[in-house]
Formats: sequence, structure tokens, C-alpha cells
Amino acid sequence: YLIACLVTSAVPVFAAGLWEDLTKRVRPRNRLLAAAVSAALAAWLLGAVIDRTDIPGVQWIAGYSMGALVLTLFVVSGVVNAVNIIDGMNGLASMCCIIMLAGLAYVGQQAGDPVVTLVALATIGAIAGFFIWNYPNGLIFLGDGGAYLLGFLLAEVAILLIHRNPEVSPLCPLLMVAYPVMETL
Repeated sequence: YLIACLVTSAVPVFAAGLWEDLTKRVRPRNRLLAAAVSAALAAWLLGAVIDRTDIPGVQWIAGYSMGALVLTLFVVSGVVNAVNIIDGMNGLASMCCIIMLAGLAYVGQQAGDPVVTLVALATIGAIAGFFIWNYPNGLIFLGDGGAYLLGFLLAEVAILLIHRNPEVSPLCPLLMVAYPVMETL
């Protein structure tokens, strides 16, 4: 059920990115909106919101349901677009996502969450197949559709990890996902 809801939630952001790849006519604002719609769908279908951060000030915002939703939309949209930005360099986006998802899979396994672990490992498998064709010669790229989908799955796995496992510090996915993505920019 969770995986089906996650895939359903990813449809708007993937469709917007794919349509941009095919037509080059989707405005950045509309692609950002599609990422926010996907994040909102995941919040609605899975309850995947950032409701705890352990960061003073931000925790106050996340303490309110509307604040948690807005924070989630902001974070997911940011990760989606960050992965898209680093896609143009041979293998950078795919290898960064493999490393981050491997860390999330490890923490998910340690927390006893087989669903988060499975989704992270399945995504790693899909990326690894793509990575073989992309590195080092850059024969293909993720494109907006692939980069948006990958960024969305990365962000949602991180959010689900802390949402489903209260013993996991919310700073863990922040350090595993947000910090490395921002450093590549």
C-alpha cells in the first residue's frame, strides 16, 4: 500500500518533468508547482510530513500541522530541483543519490523499517542501472523527468524515515540528504 501511494504521489512531478523533456515548454513555476503537488499528495496519502526537526525555530513551525505541511512542500520541492540542477554533470546526480539512499537504507534497516529500506534499495538498483550508461562518458542524462522523480523519491524516503521511526533523529536525514545536495550546488 505504501509503495503504491508513493508511486501515485510521484506522478505529477514526473509527468511535469517528462513533459518538459519532450516539449521544452513547461515553465519553471509549473514544474515547481508539480513538485509541491506531489509532496502534498504524499502528505495526504502517507502522512509524510516533517513534523519534527529538532532545530529551534523550525521546530516551532513544524509543531503546527499547517506549518509542517508548508515545510514539507518547501523541502521536497527544494530537493527535487537540486537533483535536477546537478543532473547535467556525468553521473553526479545519480551517484550522489545512490550514496544518500544507501545511508537512508542503512538507517531504515537499523530502525527496523523494512518498507523504507526496500524503497531506498529498489531506487538504488534503478539508479545503478542508469549510472552504468551515464558514467564516465555521459551517454544519457536523467532529464527533468528522471531528475524530478529521483529527487522526489529521495526526499520522501528521508521524510518517511523520520515520520515512521520516532527513534531516528530528524537531523539524520537532514545531514544525509539536504547538506550533500546543497554542497553540490
